[in-house]
Amino acid sequence: MKKFILAITALTTISTSLLAETILTIGEREKSDIDYMPSNDVRDTIDIPQDPTQFAQQAEYMSPDEQLDYDRKYNEKFFEPWSMPSMGLEEGEKTWQFMFAKRKMYRRYGQKIPKKWFKNQIKNSHFDEYESVNRPAVITKHSNLKLYPTEEEFYYTVSKTGEGFPFDYNQNSSVYVNTPIRVSHFSKDKKWAYIKTAFAFGWVKSENIAFVTLEFQQKFQTPRYAVSTTDNLKLIDNGREISLIKLGTIFPMDTETNKYFVALRDEKGYAYIKKLKPQQINIIAKKPIKFNKFNISFIGKQLVGEPYGWGGKLKTRDCSTLTRDFFSPFGIYLPRNSKQQAQSGEYISLKGMNEKEKEDAILAYGRPCRSLLVVPGHVTIYLGQKNGEPIIMHNYWGARLKNGKKRILGRSVITTTKIGKELPNIKEKSMLINTFKGLVNF
Repeated sequence: MKKFILAITALTTISTSLLAETILTIGEREKSDIDYMPSNDVRDTIDIPQDPTQFAQQAEYMSPDEQLDYDRKYNEKFFEPWSMPSMGLEEGEKTWQFMFAKRKMYRRYGQKIPKKWFKNQIKNSHFDEYESVNRPAVITKHSNLKLYPTEEEFYYTVSKTGEGFPFDYNQNSSVYVNTPIRVSHFSKDKKWAYIKTAFAFGWVKSENIAFVTLEFQQKFQTPRYAVSTTDNLKLIDNGREISLIKLGTIFPMDTETNKYFVALRDEKGYAYIKKLKPQQINIIAKKPIKFNKFNISFIGKQLVGEPYGWGGKLKTRDCSTLTRDFFSPFGIYLPRNSKQQAQSGEYISLKGMNEKEKEDAILAYGRPCRSLLVVPGHVTIYLGQKNGEPIIMHNYWGARLKNGKKRILGRSVITTTKIGKELPNIKEKSMLINTFKGLVNF
């Protein structure tokens, strides 16, 4: 019997009419260079089934009241850019990216980037026009959030482990369809907009945003919201593919018809609302979905195996995007990076503990499928235990070796906290169990 994703309140009826003008349907992320990165295995990825279902059985239910409280805070945070009077950035924040102009940076294949290139990017950033627009808008197409107004990449020394592709330092984050933003100003060439979301700020392509009127805002901010519960969907309008839709994308719901809203851009650059019809079951559901074993497993399975993408590069995820998107359907809002996420719940310090003490603390205080384990620069989801050992899900670049290089996994995996322990050249001090600083509970 087919199981359905259940929300805290009753699910709405889903129409499967093929005559809808705007539809959401099963899709596929287009293949790119990121799909052909090294992706080695270790004993963990072979011995531990790469499926969170067995660990979802260990999770305890959240009460409806608890989830609805988290969800209310989520919705307030999501729409925050529309209620802000300004960008709210400190002087050093808005131009921190200019520091790269003082460093030696390289193209993907090792060509050194001339200082003139950075000078031109800074000029095109047009910060003498900062907040000259200062208007609310919305993202209408899956977007890359960049440090400079360009698609061009830049890297540190590409021969050094962890500093080549896909660690493009011009890639800040990805931003999903329907995300509320505030626009500061446009680049000198008008091709890019400097924007702020609730979780990050930077440059997106001007063609991917649409300004919103007060009337639009009032209609779009409804009492009900849905979330995409299947990854890599296609948004199609009048037979034309508009955008890829990642798991965790938010869709307002019409209070009268229970249809889903999507924001599209008109010819004048303003947003308008279209009603969306899903073409399959279990690809979208009213938010928050119930934090139960079936839903945890359903969401988690779709995130395992995806290639590692720094800052959401090439429409994939890094460690903190995985955690954001895993918790989003359950109504739990997380900030963008691992450092901020460490401050988002009840924090239990693991600092100063040895390996055995950390394991014992994780098993004693961790909540399966609703806790984070954090180390500077990396964040994981605590799934539960297997044979008395903590198990985690995370998008992981690789395990450090004694020679300074890494055993690259390059994808989201389910592992122990001692990845590669069986390898004779693994650097044990760098194993996650020895570097974790804290546990975060929700």
